[in-house]
Amino acid sequence: MPLWNNDRLLLKLAALVLALMPAVLTVAAEPPDRSPQLLLTSQRLRRLKRDRERQTTRWVNFENRVNAVPDSPERGFELALYYAITGNEIRAKEAVRWALAHGCERRQVALVLDWTRGLISAADRSALAAQVCPSNAGTAAVRDAIFLKIAMGEDTSKIVEDSRKQVGPSLAAGGFQDAHELYAASEYIMAARAAQHLDVREDDSAFFLHLPVEFLLALKPGKLENPDWMTHVAALALVAIDPNLESSQYLQGWAIEDRKMVREGPGVAYELLWADSYLPGIGYQNTSRWIYDAHGRLFARMSWEPDSCFIEISVAGVTEQNCPPGWRDGPATIGQLRLIPMQEHCVELPRVQGNESVVVWKLKPNETVRYEQAKQRKQPQGSSEADAAGMWRVAPNIEGKACTAAPR
Repeated sequence: MPLWNNDRLLLKLAALVLALMPAVLTVAAEPPDRSPQLLLTSQRLRRLKRDRERQTTRWVNFENRVNAVPDSPERGFELALYYAITGNEIRAKEAVRWALAHGCERRQVALVLDWTRGLISAADRSALAAQVCPSNAGTAAVRDAIFLKIAMGEDTSKIVEDSRKQVGPSLAAGGFQDAHELYAASEYIMAARAAQHLDVREDDSAFFLHLPVEFLLALKPGKLENPDWMTHVAALALVAIDPNLESSQYLQGWAIEDRKMVREGPGVAYELLWADSYLPGIGYQNTSRWIYDAHGRLFARMSWEPDSCFIEISVAGVTEQNCPPGWRDGPATIGQLRLIPMQEHCVELPRVQGNESVVVWKLKPNETVRYEQAKQRKQPQGSSEADAAGMWRVAPNIEGKACTAAPR
């Protein structure tokens, strides 16, 4: 008898399909098994597993913390990272239980969801997704929101498009000097890139190109020598965004020094995650000791010694440490930078040679400056404007006098 005419067999098949449908639907509701989407690239995970195999100091410090500090405020993150590296399912289940008990720790919950994906039941995922938490603001809140969407397998295009208008400008406006802000922004940038194949740094490429060195130069002498753990891991995470940048390699040279390693406390897991000792760095002492950016900030230091004169000029004013009395009243030379105060109606500009730079300061915000251009003495004077902090970087073709539009 042909198969399609066998009514009894067809009825049995139909009954079997109906019996299996709930299971099929349950499987379909589960997110597909996949490699981590948050922070753990395949290359980074290989490096972490290599650290475990070699029993590096960073791995040993991390494993000791996982085994000895069950009440860590970073417990979910630590347990999930331990599972991702070792495959220890006991630790993964602990991570899930921790997440269920701390549903409003959104960053850590997202990492647990993503890194232990195959061991979380549909019911637990639903419970975590339904958690109602107080609304937060700022870069960390935006980072947490995109983390959760990625971990839940939801579309991130709108949240990335909306938030990129907030995160980058906040950093460029000075937020990068707050290590917590910088760290959250670094994780956000990596998450947006993984989810949308989009580099939000392109919105202000000039700023981000030099950000690693600017972050380093913005550290006051005490913090440069002895950074707190968040400053240290923020530097390492910033390097991880784009290790090939020359400015990243200088920052790596500073951050990877053994004496700066986080050896205990909540920073240990971050140290392991971001500190890539296989990544060559460049001695930071070889970079310029000053930087000026178009957002109206100048950072400079006389040397890299702990007691060096440190100067910061911005819209907020002037900050200094360890500087000689009276340095503000006359020209100051810092490496290849000449810093000239506009004390009178006009100042004489030195000839700029080679890699030297001249910055005139003590101008009014956005004040007009008139000047002569080299080899064009018979031409009318040119003019420019100071930045919002009252600084003006002199172009190489300008010499002679620079004067303000109105007498002092």
